[in-house]
Amino acid sequence: MVACVSTVALLAGCGANERDEVQAKVAQFVHAIAGRDYRTLCTQVLAPSLLTRLAAGGIPCDQAMQISLSGVHDPLLSVGRVTINGSSAQAITLTGAAGERGAFESINLIKTGDGWRISSLAAPRISSARG
Repeated sequence: MVACVSTVALLAGCGANERDEVQAKVAQFVHAIAGRDYRTLCTQVLAPSLLTRLAAGGIPCDQAMQISLSGVHDPLLSVGRVTINGSSAQAITLTGAAGERGAFESINLIKTGDGWRISSLAAPRISSARG
């Protein structure tokens, strides 16, 4: 997984397209969780709007991440479809961790002056075609 994260990170630094940049940010997110690098999550990964919501709760970001992610071990993530619409993006992912069942997640990102940042995580909306 580290090799995959490194490759995606290199692509983002070499004039890659926005889809590669979004994938690199999602990879950085998982790498920071795996390494319990809450500082990186708070300073390089999460969107300012999300940080503002955390601050409104009265808990510093580093501490909030430690509390919410302390039970996550050996996280894995596979990025599927990435959709970009102006300064917003959505990555549909398959996520999992040791002792947890895999799940599809939607990671929403916004483009800031500092690049793409994660603004929210949620279950993806999957539409079914009926005929």
